[in-house]
Amino acid sequence: MNAKVVVIIAVAVLVAAGAAAFVIMKNDKEVRPIDVNLEIFGNADKDWKIDENDAKLVEEYIKAQSDGDSEKTSEIEVKISLRFADADNNGVIDDRDVKQIRAVADGTADHLWFLDGVQRERDMDLDVDRIGAEYFTNTEMMLILGQSDKVVAVDNAPYVCRDFYFSEKQQSNLRNMVNMSVPDYDLINSMNLDVLLIFAPSTAAKYEEKQEKIVGCDVLYLGLYIPDLTNTSKSNFIQGILKAGYIFGNVERAEAYTNWVTDNRDKLLGLAESIPDGEKPVVGMSNYMAGQYFLDETKNTFTLYKSGDPLGQAVILAGGRNVLKIIGGDGDSSGGATVQVDAVFNDDPNVHADFFFLHMVKYTYGGSVNQEVPDHGYDTDDYSEITAAWENADSRTLVMDEKIALIAGDFRNGCTGGILLAAYMAKIINPEVYSSVDPVELHNEYIGWMGIGDYDVNKKGVFVYAGSA
Repeated sequence: MNAKVVVIIAVAVLVAAGAAAFVIMKNDKEVRPIDVNLEIFGNADKDWKIDENDAKLVEEYIKAQSDGDSEKTSEIEVKISLRFADADNNGVIDDRDVKQIRAVADGTADHLWFLDGVQRERDMDLDVDRIGAEYFTNTEMMLILGQSDKVVAVDNAPYVCRDFYFSEKQQSNLRNMVNMSVPDYDLINSMNLDVLLIFAPSTAAKYEEKQEKIVGCDVLYLGLYIPDLTNTSKSNFIQGILKAGYIFGNVERAEAYTNWVTDNRDKLLGLAESIPDGEKPVVGMSNYMAGQYFLDETKNTFTLYKSGDPLGQAVILAGGRNVLKIIGGDGDSSGGATVQVDAVFNDDPNVHADFFFLHMVKYTYGGSVNQEVPDHGYDTDDYSEITAAWENADSRTLVMDEKIALIAGDFRNGCTGGILLAAYMAKIINPEVYSSVDPVELHNEYIGWMGIGDYDVNKKGVFVYAGSA
């Protein structure tokens, strides 16, 4: 390992010890406007919520139409979304839409029409008692929205972590859906779900297959998998959180949590934008997994994640430059690209990466366990496995002065859209610029949003490891 520079950092020494974790269960009364056009039918005025303003605007439009007042109609059409003014989505704007808007606004609606995370028109009965949640993103969102008592099924990954997420009483009603990549539909149907929140649409065919084969259940993708937090107005993640607030009857909570995400996003992005582009460290977001170079020296490929992925979003928010963008393989979508090792490890000084952050997944969406991946996350305090894995990754022949960090899968697959990982990353790649950011405090706040008490990241969990002295 010639010219090796070892980063000396671990979660325990990222920041000074902070206060114990706390629970944020009350709604934030100071909800601030959100720069998004909410894709729920009834949002006539094209803002971020359904309220009396929408109802009055639709009433004005109906009256102008009834009076044959073309001038007034034209004036209103500048402000109104005619598509979303049709609150019951039946092709006609009338008094029934006004009634539906007011019912949605005051929480008495029994039905909701909206666009899902892939822009499909959906309608749902809002009488939801039995929720199935795929993977960590949806599980954590349900906890944030106070729905933990209604979550009766999760796939294997969050089920393994059930002691962290759910109380003993809640666990008594919780079942394991196991593999939701290739579901056992007989098993799922035995759970009598009202709604199943899916992790990612994968393909249109898979989405449709689940809806067809899971009987009496709304199968729904809300769009949390592709956060795009750097562009709030187009963020499926922000849309998904807000829509979930209306679907599960906790609008104020969803709005307050969205404010928390965007406030922290704004702080991180502001710091990132203060760094000249030429001074931003170059970062590769990859994996520590079987079949890839950082785990196995004999392999000649690895994954690099795109800027639209939660891992790529974290690079932007932490003040870095994505090496995948430099070599021309980046895109705004989620996911990653498989590249040859010599695409990055070569003699071109413009391609050199300063840091590699290696995403780890121990428990997969497909129900399997990656035995070669070290234990990490909320349910372990033992650094021995992640230390050995870091030493293995750091010993790759081509790794010279590049700094290696292993990161928990929770960051990509949780419900923070990349801000939590960005805070940890920033303390590693730009510690002086981000001196005011405390990732452990932020992490504890997030745990509080989930309603989980008696947990302090200063004392528990294994989330980031970048070497030791």
